[in-house]
Amino acid sequence: MNARNLLLSALACSLLLFVTGCGAPKAPAKPAKLEVEHFTRSKGLPEEAITSLAAFANKIWAGSQKGLFAFDSVNWQIHQRKNTNVLGSDIIEDLKVSDNTLWIATDNGACRFDGSNWSSVYTGGRARSVIGKGSELAVATAYGVVYSNGGGMTPMGKDNAGLVMDEVTQVMFDGQGQLWVGTRAGMARMASGLFQNYTGPAKSVMGSSLIDVPASPSNCRLPGNNIKVIMPYQGMLAVGTTSGLTVTDMANTWNIYTAQHREWVQRAGQIVEDLVSGNSQLPGNVINALAASDNQEILFVGTDKGLAALRGSEWLDIATLMPGLPKAAITGLAWLNGDLWVATGEGIYQVKKVSGLLSAPDTNKP
Repeated sequence: MNARNLLLSALACSLLLFVTGCGAPKAPAKPAKLEVEHFTRSKGLPEEAITSLAAFANKIWAGSQKGLFAFDSVNWQIHQRKNTNVLGSDIIEDLKVSDNTLWIATDNGACRFDGSNWSSVYTGGRARSVIGKGSELAVATAYGVVYSNGGGMTPMGKDNAGLVMDEVTQVMFDGQGQLWVGTRAGMARMASGLFQNYTGPAKSVMGSSLIDVPASPSNCRLPGNNIKVIMPYQGMLAVGTTSGLTVTDMANTWNIYTAQHREWVQRAGQIVEDLVSGNSQLPGNVINALAASDNQEILFVGTDKGLAALRGSEWLDIATLMPGLPKAAITGLAWLNGDLWVATGEGIYQVKKVSGLLSAPDTNKP
């Protein structure tokens, strides 16, 4: 090979190394379409109308009105009053995981499972949600929060603790261990045995007029005050309401996401509905369920009209990525071993290898 050809070969190799990053491994290609498996009665799911979902002890747990089911990737195990007597009812209202424990709210009481042992934690009636952390325990009821800090159970509501409303829908501890309560009229944080309330701006009809109701405190920007779900997320709280989603520190940061919806407005002396454009890819404004991927990189949002997923500031194209998912009301979400599990009234969907959508690790870091 003459000198000219050697020079050309060297230049070509240099260009190749430059284009390929000097031999650095490429990040894996993001999947264009994810495999979705649908679990129904024909595939062993005991009941298709699922009310809640959780991942615990390397299993998927599904609540229904006919009991609690645990899936170990092969079989569904059924827990009902007849074989798990700490379940106060076969009607499962809500499932949560906290302190390495599965917390189960039922139509008649609440219980917990630590992976080995079951125990009852509340027997006073319907529990809409239950959560525990350390010595603390909180149960959401229609008559306020039933709370314990290692002693007896104490009802705490509007009259004795200043709660914005007694009809409680959700209880959750944040990353700092503070107890947050969701009601049909706003949120509250418990501090020193009392509640600090948070209500977003709203509108109220008074006669033939539409009145603006200011937020309290004035910087509260909850998109709606009927709280459906609360989840710690990236050092803040993800809060789902019947009027949209917010990711917030409950103080100065309010990232609000809504779907297209209708709002009441006053025009020419009449109260009418206006169609308002949303600011996100949420398919619906009623947020029923939340879940997050490893390291909370992706926030999955279950609405009354289907699934949405937020990665950073980017909304993923669910229709393209997960064409096997229906545009139906989602009743529960769970993340387990890189897969997303989606509960509906017509069974459970396992979206496989969703972890492929996560950022590739930086192989150049020491």
